[in-house]
Amino acid sequence: MVANANITMDDPKVKTVHCAGSPFEIGFTHGSSASAEVHQNVATYTMFFRETAKLTWAQARERAISRFLPTIKMQWPEIVEEMQGIAEGAGGGLTLDDIVTLNVRTEIAFTNYTDGCTSIGQAAEGGKMFLAQNWDMIPELQQGMVFLHIAPAGSPIVLRFNGEAGIVGKIGMNSAGFGLCMNALRSAALNPNNMPVHVMSRRLLQYATSYDDAIAIIEKFGVASSINYLLADKNGKHGDLECSPVGKFLIVPQKGYVAHSNHFYGPGRPSTLIDHPAADSLTRLARLQELTEQDMRQGLPTTFDSLRARFSDEQSTPPAICRAVPPGAVGIDRIITLSTIIMELTSCTAKVTIGRPCDDLPVVNWSF
Repeated sequence: MVANANITMDDPKVKTVHCAGSPFEIGFTHGSSASAEVHQNVATYTMFFRETAKLTWAQARERAISRFLPTIKMQWPEIVEEMQGIAEGAGGGLTLDDIVTLNVRTEIAFTNYTDGCTSIGQAAEGGKMFLAQNWDMIPELQQGMVFLHIAPAGSPIVLRFNGEAGIVGKIGMNSAGFGLCMNALRSAALNPNNMPVHVMSRRLLQYATSYDDAIAIIEKFGVASSINYLLADKNGKHGDLECSPVGKFLIVPQKGYVAHSNHFYGPGRPSTLIDHPAADSLTRLARLQELTEQDMRQGLPTTFDSLRARFSDEQSTPPAICRAVPPGAVGIDRIITLSTIIMELTSCTAKVTIGRPCDDLPVVNWSF
């Protein structure tokens, strides 16, 4: 690898890209430092769109530009400047249109498909506040994965997240002590006049300093497709918000925690909003709730280690909390746990592992 002052190898396989400055400068650093990963993700999502939505990359790009780019430009023009910077930095003929297409991958494909993420928010002893998630998806995405550390010019907030190179927001936290997890929800509901969900994730990480801020941002901009957000702040306020273009459904914590997987279960959802989860979404949620309740009964403190143990659970494998590729699976059915993100918001720290958390893995530490 050519030496690059903007890159640290906090994990032996996945780059941390340190970006700062104007929106374009942030994007250019992101794209130039993770060019191979951005191109890998274009190739991966070319396959993904073909299998899930029966679209070529060119057709997906046309849909992205005609249906979603006008809204992104209107709601947040600066993030379009950042996407332009990613395209120019990554080079190899990529354009703004290609980067927008990556950033609306949920709106293009996830009305037909859902991945297998599992997440929890839990208030812990000593006033600590944890958010944790297993991010499950197809193995190719690990080859296009990055850690982003972003310091926007003129902002007191610095943010970190783990996601796909070329995409501007994902699972992470900021220096104000706010964090989020996100779980896919498979539903046909779509509104291109609202903000695409990965752009929304970035908006939350860049501007929310509290749980209440995050709720207000989601209310202001709306979401273009269905997504579940588990939100929390350093003061211990947390909750789960199932978001869709036709409404938002709050799941309040019980016994100090709330967990989620990949199906709607919040109160107040209209009968017209139909989701199509895999059966294992229900079993993974029930199992995480069972493990959490078990820890509570046994008086086991909630810590980075105890949460990793829960997220390492392999009951009902291969579609367990810690997922393995099913034998004989092909294409988009080869879902596996790509990474585990465990955040403690009162100390603004996190521990992240790349791979299945049940394996012996190096730990990436985040702090601000």
